[in-house]
Amino acid sequence: MRQTLKNALQLTTLAAVTLTSLPSVAQEPRWFDIEVIFFKRNVSVESSQEYWPQPQTLGVNTSEPLLAPLFGCNDELEPCIAPRFDKLPVSIDGRGWPITGSTKRQMLSKQQLELNDEFNKLKQHAAFTPLLHLGWREIVAPRNRAKHYQIQAGEDFSTRFNEDGRLLGSLNFSDDAIIEESQGFDLAAENISLFDDPDTAVGAFDVEPEAAAAIWELEGGIRVYLQHYLYIETELLLKRPEDVELLINEPEQELLGVNASEDPLTTETELSTVVVEAPLSVEEEQQQVVLLSADANNVEAGSLVTEYQTEEQLQSFKFDQKRRVRSSEIHYFDHPLMGMLIQIRRSPEEQTNLTNSAESLPVADAVEESPAVNEQAQLTDDNSPEQSASATPAS
Repeated sequence: MRQTLKNALQLTTLAAVTLTSLPSVAQEPRWFDIEVIFFKRNVSVESSQEYWPQPQTLGVNTSEPLLAPLFGCNDELEPCIAPRFDKLPVSIDGRGWPITGSTKRQMLSKQQLELNDEFNKLKQHAAFTPLLHLGWREIVAPRNRAKHYQIQAGEDFSTRFNEDGRLLGSLNFSDDAIIEESQGFDLAAENISLFDDPDTAVGAFDVEPEAAAAIWELEGGIRVYLQHYLYIETELLLKRPEDVELLINEPEQELLGVNASEDPLTTETELSTVVVEAPLSVEEEQQQVVLLSADANNVEAGSLVTEYQTEEQLQSFKFDQKRRVRSSEIHYFDHPLMGMLIQIRRSPEEQTNLTNSAESLPVADAVEESPAVNEQAQLTDDNSPEQSASATPAS
């Protein structure tokens, strides 16, 4: 009886020691290296056979930019002036960049990047153009604490387009407010001449010109978090200059002899057969007949037709995807106009921590490793057989 009680007490003590060690295993910080390649497709928008209503906007709040150190000031410059880029570098070397954030994020150097072969293949292929290749090391946080890092890549379009995507200097003359404002502006009252030097003219208003905010070719957010499995969320906007047809003249319904309110179903085909009698201010007071044609190419001068003007505008195309992934595998996110390659792998620090943790666990000949430990390792390592490798476009 005493021997049985003694064995029971030993097993209870051993179980308590094992359970005490479980929280330290479960709460061990999980270090991962995250490497991403963003690229665009060299195809026309028409070839994609998809429709993107404009404007497209981001619905995600991003935190600090991953490329923040690029825009930092140089301590040797007085006063401190942040550099301005016409085009951001494609391949990022994070050697010497500071450690930031609660996840202790550290950008990877070029020597630590492992997707160089994939990057070179994209760079040499005529159908693709890489926009950004970078990587960082951090403690991957749960979803409620993970942040969307801001992505910026490609060309800065702010020197050609405004925030609305219109060419700088272009006016929409269909806007009556702009016309009234321009007509009511008095140069003489402001003591400004059209021939003044630009700096002098600006100085008359006592307003210093401010540099326009950068409009990057690719911008948005990316988030990697751990919720039993590894997850990747991305929401991006790719901006491309596209030729757009703008309506500059539309025949009035009264001139066409058609009352739109009475016959709202009148089509362009029906209007092509309408004959309009317009009186002329001549002595004979004769009548001129104008025939409307649906084919603008066959319309003679002086006919009443709808006129369009082609203008280059900056349009946005949205990339919004989420996927559960497996570590150490290269995953491909597809889009008609762009794409993303990403790999999440255990960092060397993580491998070292796992080895040290395994060596420090108590060893018992009669007690096997707790099933709870195996389950936790499976969840956090994300090696579940339910998740298949992703080498196909995302749905």
